[in-house]
Amino acid sequence: MVVGKLATLEDQTFFAPGQRDSADLIYLEASTASSAHIGQEILNAIPDLAMILNDKRQIVAANQHCLDALGLEFAESLHGQRLGEALRCIHAGQGPNGCGTSVACRQCGATKAMMSCLNSQGSAQYECRITAHEVESDFETSMEFLAKANYVKIGDYGMVLLVLRDISAEKRKDALERLFFHDVLNTVGGMIGLADLMVTVNAAQSNDYAHLIHHLAENVAEEITAHRNLIQAENGTLQVDLANVCVGDIFEEVAEGLRYHPICKGLQIETQAPENCCLRTDRVLLRRIVGNLTKNALEASPKGSTIKLEANSTAEGVNVQVRNPGVIPESIQSQLFKRSFSTKGDAGRGLGTYSIKLFAERFLHGRISFTSGAEDGTVFMVDLPSIIETTSLRV
Repeated sequence: MVVGKLATLEDQTFFAPGQRDSADLIYLEASTASSAHIGQEILNAIPDLAMILNDKRQIVAANQHCLDALGLEFAESLHGQRLGEALRCIHAGQGPNGCGTSVACRQCGATKAMMSCLNSQGSAQYECRITAHEVESDFETSMEFLAKANYVKIGDYGMVLLVLRDISAEKRKDALERLFFHDVLNTVGGMIGLADLMVTVNAAQSNDYAHLIHHLAENVAEEITAHRNLIQAENGTLQVDLANVCVGDIFEEVAEGLRYHPICKGLQIETQAPENCCLRTDRVLLRRIVGNLTKNALEASPKGSTIKLEANSTAEGVNVQVRNPGVIPESIQSQLFKRSFSTKGDAGRGLGTYSIKLFAERFLHGRISFTSGAEDGTVFMVDLPSIIETTSLRV
């Protein structure tokens, strides 16, 4: 955070500079941009979201595609705003001076591209993940862009031409390919190997291998079903099937299902839930949420660790907690629930925590949060209502 003898509120920031131009200067910059050689016609010819921003990262012009995407009629509605404020990024209001100035903004690809562009007076591009708040539905939605920033001199002003290309479909395709070509094929390969061994061993060993094959087959089916459910959830076509569910039963199912999974090798899962810790919810989605949280905890824990699944009744419903001894780095914490972000690099699909939040909040009407520190490790908490009314299931 920039703090000094001459620092003002406008100077304070956790990442990008916080200063802004006045409304009068924004008007002059916008007028210059609209009359310059780059022209509104050229902006409108760009098939992606395109805008011109001043050296304080404030919008002074935008193309028609950008206005249509934001449901706006006139570009003047955007003048003076920064990108995150225009797109309703959930982090835009967290910093001391708006978009670009919060701790979470350090990971923003669009801000990085603009700052690099302004500093070098050249071009830069980064991938950008934005979680936006939908005012109409009061839900959050994920967007993925390739943000390309080019330095342009318009009149006396140095500005940024920012183009945002939607790469959400590409990220979805990559995730699907990883699912089938990596996870599913690897698991099927293990099943084939076990089946070959069954031919050469005695009956007792063959029975053990049969159980392992059965569990591996269940893992394959679960991976495919999880991806199908996620696609349906994003499309708004996922059907919620309400039933009376005891959380302790869900814990036992998840623990049993992961017992033979490779990620559980050298680790233990402990469960604790009172018998009366029950709620009316969707059993499949709750199992998916607990299962994904548990898998993430196993992957983040060193050998010899114990993952704890705990549940308790609350005044509003049920609180579910998944604990592991690992600590999430600060640079990752603000990115956890964003689609396509993965802590596992190229090997990860980046859908785990994103799907957990989507299922828990949009479909089960709950709330998910987490804490992470050296003393208590990492704890993911899911608060769910004890009853979901059928009339409230529309999303």
